[in-house]
Order: sequence, then C-alpha cells, then structure tokens
Amino acid sequence: MKKKVLYVAAVLAALIFIWLGKEDNKPLVLKGTDLNQTAGISDYTGLIAIDESAAYYGMFAYTDDYVLNKGTYTIRPEYSNTSSDNIIEVWDNGTKVAQWSLESTDGVKTARDYTFTLDKDSQQLHIRIYYQGVGSLILNTMSLIPQGAFYRDAPYLMVLVILLAVSGVFLASYEKKHPSSRERKVTFLILAGLCLYSSMPLFIQAFAQADDVCYHLLRIEGLKDGMLDGQFPVVIFPEALAGNGYLNSMYPYLFLYIPAFLRLLGVSLALSYKTLIFLANIATVAVIYKVLKSMTPSRYACILGTALYILLPYRFTNIYARGALGETLALTFLPLIIGGFYHVLMADKKKWPWLVIGFTGVIESHVLSTATMAVIFSLCCLLFIRDLLQDKRWLEMVKAAALTVLLNLWFLVPFLYFFLKENLYQKALDWSGFSEYSINASFLADTFHTNDYRFLSLGLPVLGCAGICVLKLVCEKSEEKNGKRDKFLTYLFGGACVLTFLVTGYFGSKTLKELIPAIEPVLRTIQFPWRLLAPAGILFIFAGVIWLSESEVLKPYRNLVFAFLVGVNLLTCLNQPYNQNNFAYKDYDDTTTVGHQDKIIGIPKSDATVIYPYEWRIDALMDDKLTSDLQLSDAEKVTVENYEKKGTHGTLTYRTSGEGQYVDFPLQKYLGYAAEDENGEKLEISYGNNYRIRVMLTSDGESHTVSVRYRQPVIFRLSQAVSLLTLLFCIALAVRKKERLARRFRHV
Repeated sequence: MKKKVLYVAAVLAALIFIWLGKEDNKPLVLKGTDLNQTAGISDYTGLIAIDESAAYYGMFAYTDDYVLNKGTYTIRPEYSNTSSDNIIEVWDNGTKVAQWSLESTDGVKTARDYTFTLDKDSQQLHIRIYYQGVGSLILNTMSLIPQGAFYRDAPYLMVLVILLAVSGVFLASYEKKHPSSRERKVTFLILAGLCLYSSMPLFIQAFAQADDVCYHLLRIEGLKDGMLDGQFPVVIFPEALAGNGYLNSMYPYLFLYIPAFLRLLGVSLALSYKTLIFLANIATVAVIYKVLKSMTPSRYACILGTALYILLPYRFTNIYARGALGETLALTFLPLIIGGFYHVLMADKKKWPWLVIGFTGVIESHVLSTATMAVIFSLCCLLFIRDLLQDKRWLEMVKAAALTVLLNLWFLVPFLYFFLKENLYQKALDWSGFSEYSINASFLADTFHTNDYRFLSLGLPVLGCAGICVLKLVCEKSEEKNGKRDKFLTYLFGGACVLTFLVTGYFGSKTLKELIPAIEPVLRTIQFPWRLLAPAGILFIFAGVIWLSESEVLKPYRNLVFAFLVGVNLLTCLNQPYNQNNFAYKDYDDTTTVGHQDKIIGIPKSDATVIYPYEWRIDALMDDKLTSDLQLSDAEKVTVENYEKKGTHGTLTYRTSGEGQYVDFPLQKYLGYAAEDENGEKLEISYGNNYRIRVMLTSDGESHTVSVRYRQPVIFRLSQAVSLLTLLFCIALAVRKKERLARRFRHV
C-alpha cells in the first residue's frame, strides 16, 4: 500500500509541476530590439526609436513569422508617438489581415490594444510597424496575447504522464502474474536508458534549429492544413507559397502524420516534431535489438550493437545538425532489411515479412536511402544466388518484393507520375556534384568535439568494429556451423568498406565522371557522399559486434572492448554547443522561457537554409512571382462580384461582355485540379501566367460562377485502394495466424 500511495503521489506531483510550468496562454512579450529593425536607433534597454532626422519613410520594424492557430489575438505595443499617421499591420502568408493607425500619445509612453481574428491557422504571420516620416516614434515592447492559448502542450504532456502511469500499473500487474528473469529486466532497463539518453538533446526548452528542419516543419504544417482542406492522403499543401500550393508527393511523408495529427489537437509545432524524433529513437532501439537477437544468441552482442547504432555519430548529425528527418526515419528500418535478407538467404525464410516492413519503412521515409539499400542487396542476391535457389528461397524474395510494391503503391504512383510527367522545376537538384563534398579519410574517426553536432564521420567505435572484422578474417577461421552466416557478414563488411571508400576523397569521382559520363547523373543524384556513411556504419556494426561475441582471440578482452566502444560512443550525446539556448530564460526579467517563443515562432527564416524548395514547384514559379490575388486578363472588362478562396478551393462570381477574357487563380496547376460553372458543368483549365490555373470566362454579360477545386486523380485513388486492401489482407492473415498458434498452444 505504501508503494501504491507513493506511486500515485509521484504521478500527481508530475501533473502539478507540468501545470505550474504551463506557458500555453502566456503573452509573447518582445522588446523593441527583438524585432527586425529597418531604420532608426536602439539602446541597451531594448527600445527602438525613429524621428524626422532619419529622413526615412516606410516599414520601421517587423516581427519574425509566427505559427498561430486560428482564433482571436491582441497586439499590445508599449510606445510613445507624436503622430497619428504611423501604422501597425498584420500580414499572414503574404496577405494583409488587419491594419490600424498607431494613436498619438503626445510623447507619453502608453500601451494600446489592437485585436484581430484568424479564421484559419497561420504558419507565416508577422506584424509590421510603418513610420510615415513625421514626428517621433519610440517602441519599448510589443506583446501578442491570445484569447485562449497559443498551443496545448501542457494538457498533452499531462495526458502522456497519465498514460505512462496507467501503463506502469498494467506492466506491474502483468509482471506479477508472469515474472521475468532478472537478466530480462536488466536488458529492458538498458534499452530504455539508451532511448532516453539518445533523446537528451531534445529536452531543451528552446527549439534548436538545424539545416533542413525548417522544411520538415513546413511539411508537418502542410499535412495538417491539407487534412483540414479535406485531402487524405495529402497531395497539395494548400497554404504554401502564399496560398498557391506546394506539391507534397515528392518526399515520403507517412510518418509525418504523427506530428501533423498532434498539430490538429493544438500541440505546438516544436513539441510535435520532438515527439516524432523521440518515437523514432524508441523504434530504432527496439528494431535493431530484435534483429540482432535473431542473428546471434549473444545478449552481449545485441546490447553493444544497439548502443553503437542508436548513438552513431552520423545519426546525431542527421537529427541535431542537418535536420535530415527523412534519413533519420530511414535509419530506423535499415536493420530490418539486413536481418530480412540474412534470414531469407540462409536462416529462417519465414521471416521474409521483415523485408516488407523494412523496405516499406525506408520507402516511406527517404527515397535515396531506398535506392542505396536496393543496390546493396541486389548485389547480395547475385553473390548468394546459390543460397537463394536452395529450398525455393527465391520465392520468399519475390513475395516480399511484390507485397512491398503493393503496400507502397499509394505513394509510388503519385511520386512517379509527377517526377516523370509533370513540368516540375528540378534544376536545384543538380547544384551538388558529389566530388566537392568528399571528406578526408582522417575525419572518419571523429567522435567527439566541442563546436557542434556535425559528425560527418563513422566515429572511433564503428571503426573499432571494422578492426574487429579485419582481425576475424585474418586471424581466425570460420567454424563450419557458422560458415554461411560468416559469408554474409563478410559481405556486409566488404560492402561497408566500399561505401566508406566512396565517401572519401581517394575515390576519384571527378576523374571517373570524365572517363565514364554515364555515372555522372548517379553521383549528382546522391549529391552528398556522406549519405553513404549511414549504411556503411550499420554494416560495420552488424559484422563487428557479432564477430566480437564469438572471437577466441578477443575473448579475454571482450569486456574491456565492450566498455571502450560504448564509453566512447556515449560522449557523442554530451556534445552540446554552448549558446544562449542553454538557459531556460533569455534575460533576467523574462516572464516566459525561451521555449515559449520558439513554440510560436517555429519557422524563423533567419535560422534556416530551406523554406519551400524550388525543385518541386511547377517550372518558373519563383518567390518573386508569387501572388495571392486573382489575375484578370483585363480588369476593366471583367467585373468581380465575389471571390473567395479556402485552401485548394477558389470560387469567383463575375460578369463580362468582352470576348477572350480569362482569370488566373493563385493556384499552381498541378494534376488533379478541375473547374466547373454554377451549373456543375466542367470548364477547361490551362496554364496561365507563371503556371497558374487559367479559366476562360463566359462573355454574355450575365453573372456566372467559376469554382476551382482539387480532386485526386482516379489513378491516385486506385493506387490508394490497392495499398489499403493489401494492408487489410496482411492484417487478416496475421490475425488468423495468431489465432491458429493460440489454438495449437492450448491444445498442447
């Protein structure tokens, strides 16, 4: 009873502290110097000022872009102003939402409220202040106050705590009825510790920016907006590019539905993204431990391999420096592909579904990782063709390939169509030629340094695994019972060596492209050779840890080697660069944490290198050509009676008597858009200016309506139906198999 009371007290304490630390509804308070200032002066107290001596007229200051849920908000500037001509404006995604005159205060510092309402979620809202060139304007602070809450992180965390507490009760009850061995408990705690330890950099109240993380945050917002637009699966991000829409089908996005769903529930963008990374860490630990356990009876090897992989330096680079979310998610499933091929080729061929799950996970995470693993294991099948033909193992390989294609048809069909048929801008993909990003071989051992998370290396522990492989092949003979498996591990080691060589400058890619021009498109597609470090690292780890557990030469030193490899790898997680984000509060007088602002300003342009990439826009639609307005062929000949646009749906009511008149809707003309008139009759659409949707207008002088909306093409819907039916069929088979095993167990 005492333990139960303490358990309940601990859970209640956690809930209370989460509630006490709740900032969801606290105002965002910015000093003047926190704004982007275009003219005037500032001082150490945080105020910014401008007067007639600046000889300036125009935008004086503006905020970063805010990520705000729909609702009502109040802007409260604390300022002094000697003129009533100055203006404050709110802009959302390139469109002005509200405007007010900054009232004159006769030079006395005053706070005034200006309220506006958003009828839809915003991902690029900012506030502007215009100085009209007369009098003086001093801005001390600007507050943004929600009527309700900016986000719902505290309730979300409280629900998680309750779910964890309930899960703990069920686990304790299950453990009481089915006691586990001490060894199993220790293993579980070690794996749980690795999950937590690898996620430690996530427990920062601020949101640490990385190279490409901005793009993935926008993808999460785009999926959320697409679902609100009525799309599923989401093909077009409706609010992207000033409402012109952006294609989603060119980058795998299945797992991004997790944070997108959290965004629908009001969880902040920052916490939604961190949740996905944390889940990826848990899944990675579970997957690699399960796969290694199926290949070796050594618990020692399984734990070592899991620790080395989850803390792989390059994996940390992908998460915390590059923001390479696709590669990070793909790394979760690579062990399943390795284990699946091993079992189908020479062990338990009934584990062929591992290949399906592994390749499906990689396909739905990162296209280039899919291509890399396909090449590696296509060669594997050729080298082990004799094993593949024995006992009809090739049949399992065919079943795995066919089922993988069917399950992923819903993504592959739109991807291949748009890639091959649509007039997409793809020149941005060619900016890297592979060779210029080759790394020095000496850098491969880099494991711990103090500037940032950029480990474009394998790390000393993984190179230690490579050394163990060399020792095994040179100094020890393969036992007959492990002959086939050692052949497979030798292939993994050889493949890792080749991939590592391709990453270094010793691979003369520049010269090779001149000698063999056909290889140039392949290298250009890879772009960065360091992407090969991920498969190289896991191949070294698999071969190294299994052979270490069986090595007679290293047997006396096995515990020492284990401690060294894990100990050095643990240093990776401790490498957090010193900066302002190490402190919970930005200044001593702050009332909210740094994280509070980061949850609202989730997509700052100043800290990211990628916004919406150019390559998947329809050719020629650059940022300087974006507009959220209708474009008429002749505004004097066409009368607009009403125009409304929501997401991918635009409706125009008009009159015109002029022949040949048309309208260009602010929507990129991707496949799937259709137009109809007020009677439901289909209207022809074509490419307008900058590849927007153009519809010809009826010139009888009467009032007509043109309605444009996005509907997924039939071929897309058919591919989705095939994938869904295949998934349901697989689930039904799995349930039937489980029931059959249960009946057999009861009978025995």
